[in-house]
Amino acid sequence: MAVHYFHCTDGVDFVLDRVGQNTRSQQDVHLRACLVANRMMRSVAPDMDWSNWVVSVQNRRGMMVEVVPFPAEARREAA
Repeated sequence: MAVHYFHCTDGVDFVLDRVGQNTRSQQDVHLRACLVANRMMRSVAPDMDWSNWVVSVQNRRGMMVEVVPFPAEARREAA
């Protein structure tokens, strides 16, 4: 099992994941990144523009392993 950190950013604002999550596979990393994005979108005012937001996934050594855009379907639902 590996530890990955799921940071969120739009290039200006940044939400740092200091805890990380255990992941079992690359598919698990992608799924968890989508869950992080959806959770963040639900926790903020519904008129927020999420179009530039991504989840930047880093491994324990700080190397970026994946960048996952916030889901477009959820952006439309949140608006």
